[in-house]
Amino acid sequence: MIQLWQKNIFSFIKINEIYTFVKISNVKNYLSALSALLIALIVISCSKKSSETPVPELTFSNVLILGNSITYTASNPDVGWLGNWGMAASKAEFDFVHLLTKNFKEKNPSCTVTSKYIGTFEMNYSTYDLDTELKMYRDQKPDLVILRIGENVKQPVVDSAALEKRYVELINYFKSNNPNVRFFAAGSFWGNPVVDRIMARHSDFVSLGHLVKDPTNAAWGLFDNQGVASHPSDKGMKAIADLMWPGILKLK
Repeated sequence: MIQLWQKNIFSFIKINEIYTFVKISNVKNYLSALSALLIALIVISCSKKSSETPVPELTFSNVLILGNSITYTASNPDVGWLGNWGMAASKAEFDFVHLLTKNFKEKNPSCTVTSKYIGTFEMNYSTYDLDTELKMYRDQKPDLVILRIGENVKQPVVDSAALEKRYVELINYFKSNNPNVRFFAAGSFWGNPVVDRIMARHSDFVSLGHLVKDPTNAAWGLFDNQGVASHPSDKGMKAIADLMWPGILKLK
């Protein structure tokens, strides 16, 4: 609040609770300068508010999740796996794909989420035929592709240069008819630094390798087959989804 009054040869000015005075002859110039200052402060304030306006979150309508057995595994009674979802969740709704699907649909009820097994890309990346395996999914033009791979890339014999080349080709394959598609990658549950570094260089990325340090994140003791049991338990699946979701929300 600004108040101005005059006494003798001085004008008193009160700005908020601060009093000052100037000679009458200088009041006009003082007020002109004060007006300019106030205008500048208003402009700066408006500019600051504009710059602080939060960027709205992306809302996805067509999500494709590419992964291995943790993403989807068909029933295989020979190894004691009877599900048709991410190994070794107890039910479909407890695997990370279905947990993320629930999150996407809360943001956009019409969002569709599709998962595709690409474990063969991990094991045979140099000969993997993108058109044969993925053309149908590419042509659906997903607006988000999630890559959840790494466990089946053999260490330490992996040719990291060749794998990186193919990973970039995989990304560019989806960009070829949809340049604005976003990508998000999640690292190996069992830990694979080579693959994790490649994905982090070319995609928004979250590491999962620390999860295996807690044995309750795997399904040990729940399956006789140790290969199945080494996969994420319900707790591990939730941990995967909980790590991925904040990174997905930050996509620009």
